[in-house]
Amino acid sequence: MYDSFFAALNVVAPMMLLMALGSFSRINGMVTREAMKQFDRVIFKIFMPVMLFKNIYDMDFTQGFAEREMIFAAVCLTVLFILSLTIPKFITKDGNKSSVIGQALLRCNYLLCGIVVAEALYGEGNTRVVIITGMVVIPAINIFSAIILELNRSGSADPLKLFIAVLKTPLIVGAILGFAFKLLNIPIISPVWSVIRSISSSTTTVSFFSLGAGLNMPKLQSDIKPLLWAIFLRMFIVPVIFMPLSVIMGFRGQSLCAMMIVFAAPTAVASYPMAVAMGADGDLAGQIVCATTVLSVITIFLWTLLLKSFSLL
Repeated sequence: MYDSFFAALNVVAPMMLLMALGSFSRINGMVTREAMKQFDRVIFKIFMPVMLFKNIYDMDFTQGFAEREMIFAAVCLTVLFILSLTIPKFITKDGNKSSVIGQALLRCNYLLCGIVVAEALYGEGNTRVVIITGMVVIPAINIFSAIILELNRSGSADPLKLFIAVLKTPLIVGAILGFAFKLLNIPIISPVWSVIRSISSSTTTVSFFSLGAGLNMPKLQSDIKPLLWAIFLRMFIVPVIFMPLSVIMGFRGQSLCAMMIVFAAPTAVASYPMAVAMGADGDLAGQIVCATTVLSVITIFLWTLLLKSFSLL
C-alpha cells in the first residue's frame, strides 16, 4: 500500500516543487508572466517536439507489439476525442475555455507518469508494455489535442485545411520525424544526439517552472466553474468509465497499468504551452494542470490500491 502512495508522490512531488519555484521567481520579480508566455512558445515549438522525437526514436520495436493494448487505447482515445468536442460546449459557451476543457479531458501525462509508476510497481526495466502502448497513446493525444485547439482557433471544419493545420503543429512534426528516423534507421551523429538528449531531459523542468511562473491566481475565481468541471471529468468520470472497461476486456498487470496511466493520470503539462501558443485560455489550462497534478497523488494511489487488492495489477 505504501509503495503505491510513494510511487504517486514520487511522480507528483517534483512537478509541484518546480511549479512552486516558478511562482516564487515571478513573485520576487525575477521573471514576468508576459516573458514566460513568450517562453511558452519556445517550449511548444522546440522543447516538446524534441522530447517527443527522442522518446519515439528511443522506442524498441524489436520486442513485439502489444496489439490488444494499442488497439484498445486507440479506440478509447477516439471516443474521448468525440466527447471532448461535445461535452465542454455544454459547460461554457466560451470557445477558448471549452477547447481547453476538451484537451484536458483526453490529454494524460503519459510521458511523465507512465514509466515512473510502472517501475515503482514492477521494477526498473519492466515497462515494455507501458512503453509500447505509448507508441499509440502519445501521438494520438497530440493529434486529437491539436485538432481540438485548431478548430477553436480557426473555426474551420474543412478537412483538408484542418489536416494541413494539424500536420504543421510542432508536436506532430516531432512525432512524424521520430517515426521516420526510427523506421528508416537513420543514424544521428553524436553531437546532434547530445543536444537532443539535453533538450529532452530539460523539457519537464522548464515546462513546470514556466507553468508556475505563469499561473494567474486572481483569474481563478472567474474560472472556477470550468476548472471544477475539467477536474471532475478528467480525474473521476474518465477513469470510472474506462478502468472497469479495461478490466472487463481482460487487461491485467502491466497492460492494466498502462490503461491506468491513460485514464487516471493528470492532465499533461504540454496542454498549457500548447493552449497559449494556439490562442486558447492558457490561464485555465495551467490551473487544470496544477489541480489535476496535485490531486493525482491521491487518485493514482487509490486506483493502484483498488486494483492490487483484487490482484489485477
